[in-house]
Amino acid sequence: MLLQVDAYLFIHLTYGEIYDIEANLTDDFTRITSQAILEDSRIIKILRYAIAPSISQMKFGQFFGLTSIDKYENDRLHPRNTKHGNLGAIADDIASFINDNLDRTRFIWPKEDISASERTLAIDYAKKWTCSIAADQNAQTRYRNWRKDQQEYAIASAIVELGYTKSGFTGTVIKRTDINLGEYTQEVKVQGRTRQKADLVVRSKRNKKLVLIEAKAVGVEIDSTKRIKECCDKSNDWRSSTYLDDPMIIAVIAGFFNITGIQNLQASGIQVVWEHRLTDLREVL
Repeated sequence: MLLQVDAYLFIHLTYGEIYDIEANLTDDFTRITSQAILEDSRIIKILRYAIAPSISQMKFGQFFGLTSIDKYENDRLHPRNTKHGNLGAIADDIASFINDNLDRTRFIWPKEDISASERTLAIDYAKKWTCSIAADQNAQTRYRNWRKDQQEYAIASAIVELGYTKSGFTGTVIKRTDINLGEYTQEVKVQGRTRQKADLVVRSKRNKKLVLIEAKAVGVEIDSTKRIKECCDKSNDWRSSTYLDDPMIIAVIAGFFNITGIQNLQASGIQVVWEHRLTDLREVL
């Protein structure tokens, strides 16, 4: 919890700095133009949270034909700097989109005739509101990433305690023998009908099978439904490959998983191991 609070405070401060840059370039959001975006592309961070509803980085990029806008948000783009590709070609479209979807319940002063004191209060409130939305969503994302890393580290440590060593394999796992007996690797793509990432891949010393492990930790029960579907879809995909030779699929779970969800995993041929009982991996590996 402290990690999430610290992340929230840090991100809130960071977004506040970008917000001030945005306010200066757009005259407090009264003139959102392509020139402002090209002057400092980092303001896209704020623009995504200034509209209603706010939008994720990925979806925002897709609206304008981009796979990612991460580089625009993290690095300042100067008008004479061409390393960021085609932002100049879509800056007008971005500005129009923001102007059409700006949250008018938050940014009231561009449209409403209000007094100078009311405008000052509204501007201050809008900044706090916008930065809070951004900080909350980003702090949650950072926490989820940290929690997933912690879970994968715990699994890898348990595997090492069972006598397994880190594999030197790189690339996509296509066949069972890509991973040597008694070895494991992390965050690697596995070829089934499609190519999907497995959190950990192990070659069992006990039965020589490939063991594909998915790490799933959820904070609220409704998220477990999505995580379960992901596991089941991956399991069906990987089992379709004859080269993988009927791999074992394991879901290491933590958090709010109910009996029905666990039964759904097992019905898809997935073995379930609770994170707090990683010693159970001994019976599989």
